[in-house]
Amino acid sequence: MAVAYTIPRMNRQPSAPKEVVDYRRSSALPGVEGIDAQRSPRQWRVIRPDPAVVIFGTWRGSVRNRGQVYAGEPGQAFCYVPGEVMVASPHGGAGSFHVLELEAEVIEHWLAEQQPSSVRLDWAAVMKPISERFRNGVAEFFDVFGPNSSAMHVQSQLLELSELLVSELIQGAREPRPSAGPPIRAAARMRECLNEEGISLDLETLAQRAGLSRFEALRAFKKRYGLPPHAYQLCLRIDHARRLLLEGAAAADVAARCGFADQSHFTRHFKRFNGVTPMQYAHAHTSSAQRAKTLQRKGGDPSDLVLRSDR
Repeated sequence: MAVAYTIPRMNRQPSAPKEVVDYRRSSALPGVEGIDAQRSPRQWRVIRPDPAVVIFGTWRGSVRNRGQVYAGEPGQAFCYVPGEVMVASPHGGAGSFHVLELEAEVIEHWLAEQQPSSVRLDWAAVMKPISERFRNGVAEFFDVFGPNSSAMHVQSQLLELSELLVSELIQGAREPRPSAGPPIRAAARMRECLNEEGISLDLETLAQRAGLSRFEALRAFKKRYGLPPHAYQLCLRIDHARRLLLEGAAAADVAARCGFADQSHFTRHFKRFNGVTPMQYAHAHTSSAQRAKTLQRKGGDPSDLVLRSDR
């Protein structure tokens, strides 16, 4: 008599997504550190010597600080006072958030550029709702906050974010003032500097050359030319790269000479601007030049080759 045995099937539970915590720094932003925490299930206990802002993405939980318990949730920012203990405990699972740790001198510099002298470094509240524009600005800043971005790009992105941070989180800060119109000569001077030495120029130096604050320089250039200085700078780098490729330079060498972190970083930007990779661009030029030379040796018209190749 045969006996059949049924082996129970093991139900494997899908593993939970792993926590990712990325600490960001840039030599172009002294006094600034960022934390990008994704799917974080842990309790965070923090004592820091500098001010900080926590921007909640999907994280929900309780935040204990200075004897009070606050509800942290998406759409809010927690403003940290230096030297205090903060204990953040998630509720209902893992979540994401961003942290900006800022030395006091950094925020004080922003206040001097953007606000009346009566506005001091005091948070308006410990836990405060923030605008969608602020949340988007944080995401855009963290997209470029790293070693692959140019100094001018990360400086410009943080400066734009600083206007929202100051106006929404600092006690007594006023709303951003509309620009009264760009100083045309200063904007033209900045463009001239970028054209002459734009690949490595940073925002601080550019503003000094134009006799403006960084904040004024960023606003004036964008108002005058429709692009922030870092975007204009990237256009110059890509144009210079095209010329070097046409001269026969290797893509890796072009990436280094045009200030890109590596060849893959260069390729990504080049394709976004031109629709093809650097290798494809260089090959197309080389192939066209070779076909034209072949026809010239045979006494033909280069346009005939184009017509025949389309048949």
